[in-house]
Amino acid sequence: MLFLYRPRQSYMPFAAPRNMMRQDEYRWKMQGSFDATRRAAPPAPAAGPRDAVAKLKDAAALHEAGVLTDEEFAAAKAKVLAEDAQ
Repeated sequence: MLFLYRPRQSYMPFAAPRNMMRQDEYRWKMQGSFDATRRAAPPAPAAGPRDAVAKLKDAAALHEAGVLTDEEFAAAKAKVLAEDAQ
């Protein structure tokens, strides 16, 4: 049993503090550094009013350029506002 001949705590590349107060601080620090590596990325924000405003601006730009008629612009605006209300 070769593992019995290893010196105590030889697997750690650094020495742990000896008194209990410092040991608790050390454990909290190690746990914090471990938790920092395990955090998931924050979720992307849900599409909200900004998205609806951007869509309305795009439709208005198309309307001003003459790509959309008045009726098509009104239909697009109503559709965006209906999606935003849900």
